Amino acid sequence: MTARRPFRDPATWVAFACGLAFLVLAAIVNGQGYAAFDEPVIAFVQGLPIPSGAWEAITAAGGFVLIPIGIALVAWLVVSRRYRLAVIVAVALLGASFFTEAVKVFVARPRPPGQPVVYAPGYSFPSGHTLNSTVTYGLIAFLAWRSALPEAARRMVAVALAALIVGVGLSRIALGVHYPSDVLAGWLAGIAIVAIAVVAAHLAEAAVPSG
Repeated sequence: MTARRPFRDPATWVAFACGLAFLVLAAIVNGQGYAAFDEPVIAFVQGLPIPSGAWEAITAAGGFVLIPIGIALVAWLVVSRRYRLAVIVAVALLGASFFTEAVKVFVARPRPPGQPVVYAPGYSFPSGHTLNSTVTYGLIAFLAWRSALPEAARRMVAVALAALIVGVGLSRIALGVHYPSDVLAGWLAGIAIVAIAVVAAHLAEAAVPSG
């Protein structure tokens, strides 16, 4: 397989753009304590005619369930003897979790004021549910897209997972446990991590001798 130069890989530029946007947003929040779009977006999302029970069901998809999903994903890659890809996915999943906690401690942004619908300990920036669900479901979408499934099925899986990622982020705003800037940061960092994993996967494939 012909090696793909990292700087010619579109995923490299996606990672760079999202990473830079994340750093800018983190600097704004760390310096001002808020983002200008936080209040209007909160008002809009919390004003949607969606019951809190539905939001709670959606937000659960970005919680503890990600752990068994991630373990199952890595195990499936190992069983499939795709060892390099298994390592890349495992590092991305673990790295996303550690990165989230490190940034939360560094920025130390309090949760939004008021009474949230669900319990959420710790700091607010970035949204861990959003970031980790973006990485987990984003990696699944990447693997599904490269699978032998029919193109229509691959598109449906990608769209469904993208909708789930968006839904998890919005649910954190609707339930009153995160600011919109927390959620946006989670999406940006999550996409950057997935893009880095994609670049690593392309490089790993290029390193395997043909035949």
